[in-house]
Amino acid sequence: MGDVVRLPASREEFRDALSADYESRAPEMSWEQFKREFFIWNPGQHVALIGPTDSGKTTLALNILADRRFVVATATKPYDETLDHFASTHRFLKLERWESKDPITFPRRVLWPDATDLYAARKQQHAFREAFRQIYRDGGWTVYVDELWFVAQHLKLEFEIKTFLLQSRSNNISLVNATQRPAWVPLEVYDQSRWLFFWRDNDERNLSRLSGISWLSANVVKSLIARLKPHQVLVINTRTGEMVRTMSPPPEGK
Repeated sequence: MGDVVRLPASREEFRDALSADYESRAPEMSWEQFKREFFIWNPGQHVALIGPTDSGKTTLALNILADRRFVVATATKPYDETLDHFASTHRFLKLERWESKDPITFPRRVLWPDATDLYAARKQQHAFREAFRQIYRDGGWTVYVDELWFVAQHLKLEFEIKTFLLQSRSNNISLVNATQRPAWVPLEVYDQSRWLFFWRDNDERNLSRLSGISWLSANVVKSLIARLKPHQVLVINTRTGEMVRTMSPPPEGK
């Protein structure tokens, strides 16, 4: 006779066994180990960071951007203390509009149109559109788009975002998108990003958007995201299906 299969004695035991099974598919590792052994991010590969407000998306994005030489960060808010501190610490050139400066001399830039006026959207739209056009022509840049939903929908730059995602690998452009509204951003963000970072989320509208990531089971991904601890992030390599859980890096100076 074969081995006897013991069924869970209670609903609680069943939930614990199910949780353990899910979590075994995404082992935990420290942030330092994650960057050293798991996160191999080559030029032309895209990254998406998806999580609620104040989850740590900006801090994590800036942490990985610090390892790239040619970086353009887009800023949409009137004020952003985290981004401002990072730009000053890492010697980013702050620009209100794109300028044709030597990339060797000015390899790191923050494009930050004045957003202090309620009706600044047109100025922002024009500045970002012209910058995206020049960046696409030049190639070789890593572009960080904070508040993806705002840029794609409110500023009506979804065409530019999609084109970067679909067509820019050949000229080594990497797009790093951050959003708190996963249900409202283009599907290409999930399909074309090599690396997906997820923070805990229990919103069904957001979780429904996660079906079809690589060849992974949507139920597994949803369950892992719902079980994440505060400040913990689930990272998925969409080409291999490998997953790990790690803790978001703390802000600089903390």
